[in-house]
Amino acid sequence: MTRTCYGLGAVDQLPRLVEELGGRRVLLVCGERSFAASGADTMLPELRRRAEVRRWSSFEPNTNATDLLAGLGIVEEFQPDTVVAVGGGSAMDMAKLLCAFPDARDTEALHTAIRSGKPTAPRGPRLVLVPTTSGSGSEATHFAVVYIGTDKYSIAAPGLLPDVTVLDPALTLSGSPYQRATSGIDAVSQAVESLWAVGGTAESRGFARRALRVLLPAIEGFVHTPDTGNARAMAVGSHLAGRAINVSKTTAAHALSYGLTKGYGVSHGHAVALTLGRFVEAHANAVDADLQPAVDVERHRDAMSRVLDALGAADGAEARRRFTELGERLGLSMRLDEVGADSEERVRALTASVNTERLGNNPVRFSAEGLVALLRA
Repeated sequence: MTRTCYGLGAVDQLPRLVEELGGRRVLLVCGERSFAASGADTMLPELRRRAEVRRWSSFEPNTNATDLLAGLGIVEEFQPDTVVAVGGGSAMDMAKLLCAFPDARDTEALHTAIRSGKPTAPRGPRLVLVPTTSGSGSEATHFAVVYIGTDKYSIAAPGLLPDVTVLDPALTLSGSPYQRATSGIDAVSQAVESLWAVGGTAESRGFARRALRVLLPAIEGFVHTPDTGNARAMAVGSHLAGRAINVSKTTAAHALSYGLTKGYGVSHGHAVALTLGRFVEAHANAVDADLQPAVDVERHRDAMSRVLDALGAADGAEARRRFTELGERLGLSMRLDEVGADSEERVRALTASVNTERLGNNPVRFSAEGLVALLRA
């Protein structure tokens, strides 16, 4: 079970927590600039006093196999007993992946392992995750994303859950307004998708409802006038959304987001938000025959009622409008054509990039033509 250390200044407890895990050789995976900008680096001297530390930051924002192979070379050379990630979703995913593939020593072996979707061996090093953004929820999930070229893969295993999570809201205040907006809207989107996901449970829907209750009142202040109060709410809400998505997994809006990120350079949370409002409307308007066979009709109606209530909307059209307006108030472009998906050909290419597994977790069935029509509406 993951131990969670929460509170303003909680990152200062990291050296003690690592020592209690028995950490003596620590690989620190962190963002090149965000580590210092967030204030997390203040604990580094004490961590170095208690353990031998090697720091690694040479990886792209979207985890890819090339960077992962370089990181695995460092793991093989340094032999850490503890991997600590301090950063956003990419840093945390990279740390998980370094623990997942200790036997992948060359490109071919790593690509084969990634395509299998599972780690090559049980996790050896202890794993500690310290998010510096409120959004990805990666510190609460048992999966990680990695790209081979433009192809996205998800690796899942119980061993990718950390031994310790450190939630320090103060670390999230240093990002730009755009970073806070895109990470925050990602957490909101995860909570919404968890409510309607085919794979959801009573537990995951409970986490999602609690997440929305704290995220929606705080997100605009967090983006435009960040303070410790709204930072606390966003840290808690984003963690709850991560716990929800850990059970339910994501649905169609997340599936489409990866093509927008890789094809048009749109930050992940922003990419999810670009289509989520359309899915809210479509799911609210769906009739029984539109639903996946595994979906309980009454449960779906209850989920959509809760989504509409959270957005303060009477119907699907109003919910889509309110969500779109929220994104715009956060400073996000909310039209596909504004980010470059501005033609029939590009929309079709985007829908062709969708992970069909995620579409199976979506409560409403969509054909390829149905998705195109949804995005062009």
